[in-house]
Amino acid sequence: MYPSPILAVEAVLAILLVSGILCARPEYGLFLYGLALGFPDIAIPLGTAIHIRMDDALMVLFLIRCVLWTPAPLVPHQRRILGWQGIFLVVCFFSAAVEFAKGTPPAAYETAKMTGCAAIIFVLPRLVQSERRLRFLVAGLMFGGIALAMQILQRLGGGVENASANFQELKSAAAFTTWNPNTIGQAAMLLVFAAGLGAIVFPRWQGTRIFWLCLAMGFAGIPAMLYVRGTSLSIFAGFVVYLCLSRQWKWTIVFLAVCLSAVLILRATNRAMFDGAIRVNVASGAGFSHRYDRWDAAIEAIRAKPFLGRGFGREWIYLSGAGSDGRAHDAYLSVWIELGVGGLALLLAVVSQFVAVGLSLYRTPRFRLHGALLLALIFAICIDSFALPTLYWEKLPVIALSIGVALVGICERNLAERVFQEIRAPGMEAVPQHS
Repeated sequence: MYPSPILAVEAVLAILLVSGILCARPEYGLFLYGLALGFPDIAIPLGTAIHIRMDDALMVLFLIRCVLWTPAPLVPHQRRILGWQGIFLVVCFFSAAVEFAKGTPPAAYETAKMTGCAAIIFVLPRLVQSERRLRFLVAGLMFGGIALAMQILQRLGGGVENASANFQELKSAAAFTTWNPNTIGQAAMLLVFAAGLGAIVFPRWQGTRIFWLCLAMGFAGIPAMLYVRGTSLSIFAGFVVYLCLSRQWKWTIVFLAVCLSAVLILRATNRAMFDGAIRVNVASGAGFSHRYDRWDAAIEAIRAKPFLGRGFGREWIYLSGAGSDGRAHDAYLSVWIELGVGGLALLLAVVSQFVAVGLSLYRTPRFRLHGALLLALIFAICIDSFALPTLYWEKLPVIALSIGVALVGICERNLAERVFQEIRAPGMEAVPQHS
């Protein structure tokens, strides 16, 4: 059944009207973007592995706006970070083009992910140029995160006690059609970072610190509740780093107490599931979801071609053919397999730029909390990348890092404006009149 011509025209006019409003007021679009990330199952499938979600459609709209409207110029620190990210992207695209020319194209899913991440890197730092827009984005992420947590609880039947005694089955029960449990963990990392941003950029009044800290700890509990162990430890480490760098010692003790209580509650709720999740053997690799076997296969692939790699998007194809499970589950090994030692060096160079800029902000008293938050984010992502491909063109971590780049721009513009006002202030004094 096809819609009538009048209905089709009305739908087109409505879409154009909404698009015009979102382009004229991008802060509303940023709110919707953050909110849409909390509903991963609202998606249109394109094939078996690629889905177009609402946030992807909004990103296309943002991209068009950045092309039609000239954004404010990037600040030096932003140009430095985005420059290295751009070099890394160019190398990936060039490698993919070579593979296409050779008749051995990269996997479509990896190519689509990289293209989407490239759009995010290009758009978000240029669109989020003020604290007002950043507040709208953070607010959208908070509402989306609450919606995501409610959906996960609903999938689990209202609580952990109703889930299977096998924690792997628990993670599968909570997964979405388009998100696996590891993706949920990455979403939690983004939400914890956004809650930290909320504590910085929103107006401060009595009780706000407790409010934002409770939100952050609640989002941090999502991967722990699902026994996504690697990401839970990464978020925990990043949280502690932030509290220590910001010298909030009392809140550090409170956070550790809350984490201990959460562990005891999980243990009391389902003892068999808890024991199965923590039963690991570092020497043999038992309990690490076959990570050692995956890493061994990845290292063998690297030894065969350590310098040039096997080409972007070839990790799954090669490792599956070699008898492995198809993924190294380590961002650094994945990059080395596909792009060689040069690609790994570029990835580490991108990380070093975030660390350098975070340290620069941290040394500035006015932006100490901003720098601490950025350093905690990159620390958590780097730790998580030892067990997952978090740093290698994963959408949600790229969104978090791009918001971090936008935060750098906001801080540097505010600092430049303050310095300009201080320099201009003496010249604004009234000049005495002489008779």
